[in-house]
Amino acid sequence: MTKEKMLITKLDDGMWSVEITDKYGDWTKVYEETIDDCRKYAVEFWNTAETRKASNDSWGECVKQMIKDDRKAGRNWE
Repeated sequence: MTKEKMLITKLDDGMWSVEITDKYGDWTKVYEETIDDCRKYAVEFWNTAETRKASNDSWGECVKQMIKDDRKAGRNWE
């Protein structure tokens, strides 16, 4: 696991960008109109880390199973 991080930057056009990393290393960058909106987005991003991790893990398992099934059927994509 990594440390949660947030970097808020004021842009030339008056907008704000926020780069966020959650405790699992998942990263995103969004643009908001206010610094408060940036903070709210970051909190929401961090609060949904467990759900996002479970979804990513589930998707990873699906991909592994598809690869296994393809190899069993004689299809090799390498």
